[in-house]
Order: sequence, then structure tokens, then C-alpha cells
Amino acid sequence: MLITKAFRRTIGAMADQPGGTKLTPWQRAGARRIRRKAGRRADEPLKPEDWEVIWRLHEYGFNRVVNWVFAALPRSPRCGVCGAPFAGVGRWVAGPLGYRPSRKNPTVCATCVELAPPGGMKMPAGILFADLRGFTARFDGGDPQEASAVLRRFYGCAEDVLFPKAVIDKLIGDEVMALYLPEFKRDFSREDVPTVMLEHARGLLRAVGYGSQEEPFVEMGIGLDFGEAFVGNIGQRALYDFTAVGDVVNTAARLQAQAAGGEIVLSERVADGLSGLVGTPVQLQLKGKSEPQTAYRVGL
Repeated sequence: MLITKAFRRTIGAMADQPGGTKLTPWQRAGARRIRRKAGRRADEPLKPEDWEVIWRLHEYGFNRVVNWVFAALPRSPRCGVCGAPFAGVGRWVAGPLGYRPSRKNPTVCATCVELAPPGGMKMPAGILFADLRGFTARFDGGDPQEASAVLRRFYGCAEDVLFPKAVIDKLIGDEVMALYLPEFKRDFSREDVPTVMLEHARGLLRAVGYGSQEEPFVEMGIGLDFGEAFVGNIGQRALYDFTAVGDVVNTAARLQAQAAGGEIVLSERVADGLSGLVGTPVQLQLKGKSEPQTAYRVGL
């Protein structure tokens, strides 16, 4: 079958991925399968409702067989969504097809994250923001190399604690944003999200030194919220990135701004998903909110 010019333009646009990554022939074939499954012509943009097809594509037909083969290949670690192996003999099969660890989370492959088409869908999402307190003042006029070393250590702590269940969405200077997506990362359920988030938040505080005999190497506050977000590759061509947007993201960021060093501030939505009473309830006037919000201050 001849490939239309419109189709070439569509696939060409999808190949312009962040960082200059190009789609493999297998991934290009996957793009065609997505459009067929979604019932979209080559010149039609994928819509939010089509992302359900993307999430579930590995469960259908030939893709299901491929994923069965991936599961049979040794060994872990492997993609938490499609099962593609990243190590051992399996990586020599999956790697050339484009199934390599995502830069967002080494337990999810780039095909399932960065290389998905632009767009997204609404889904439940837990959001964690962890921010360093006084970092700018600490290194004002100081050694930038030392500041870089502190940030690398902080990012390392975040990876050690948050992976594999969280997707680290952004490393923004002295701040980390993580996503908890039970419809995407299927190794935990929606009901587990609040508990997992609080465990990770406390683990991150311990990782930087809170609760130990020594002073933490950085001062850090954390904000948590859980609710509906729009999740996907948001933006245009080379500028788009896998992320989440919506009120739940803004609220988590505002709660983080209210947290003192060594403290976690979580929303009422997170608290409702936890067993028993956790923390001290407070009423906070958050930026952009017309009414005070119930939140909970939690320590180690």
C-alpha cells in the first residue's frame, strides 16, 4: 500500500522527539497500529480519548504476543507497562526495537512514555513536590560546583526512594516533581496511592538526613495531593514532554510551599485515603484558592 504524503508528515512529526530521538521502524509500525485502533486517518490528530488506546495497545492482538515473548525473556529489570526487558539476553531483543529505559523512570520504557504521540487523557494521579529550603541563599555568591554536587546528591536520593513506583516528572533546579499513576504503572492500585506517596515522602526526608543523629544535608519540605489530572505528552513536537497538569498539580505545589523543613503537608484528598488519623489538621489559604483548604501537617 502506498503511504500518503500526509501520513509521512504525521509520522515524521512523531519522530521529532525531545532530545532528537528518532523512532525505530518497530515504533513507526506501532504508531500506525495506534491510528488504526483509534479509527483515525493519517492526517487526523490523536484526541484525548485515543490515549486509552495507547495505554491498552500492548493488550491486543499481535502486541499481546510480543509482550508474552518479552515476559518469557530473561530478565528483570523490565518495563512496568509492556514488560520489555532492559537487561540480560532480553535487552538484545527489545533494545533494537526501541524499548529502552525511559529517562523519566528506568522501570518504564521510552516507547511507553517519551515516544508516545502528543496528547493525553484524564486519569487519577498522585502528585509529590519536594523543594529545598534556603538553597538559593545558601549558595548566593558561593561555589557553583559545590551547589551542583548538592543537587546531584538530592536527585540521587529522589531516584533511590521514588523509583520504581513513581514517575519522576521534573527536576526543576532545587525541586522534584513526581507522579503516581495507577492506570499507567500497574504495580499498585488507586487505593494504594495515598499510602505509597506518604511512605515515599517520609523516605525522602530520611534519605536527606531527617530523623538521624546528623543534620540533614539540605532543608526540604514536601507537598502531596491526589486527584484527577490531564496526563500525557503535552506541548508541540520537540518541546513536548510527558507530564501532568491540572488543579491537583497546582495544589500539591501550593501545599509544598507551606511545608517547613522536614515537614510534609498533604491534602484532605490524600488524608481520606489513609488508614487512621495522620498529622495535624490545619486550614491553609493557598494561592489561587478562594476558600481556605483543609490540609494536614505530617512529620517523620
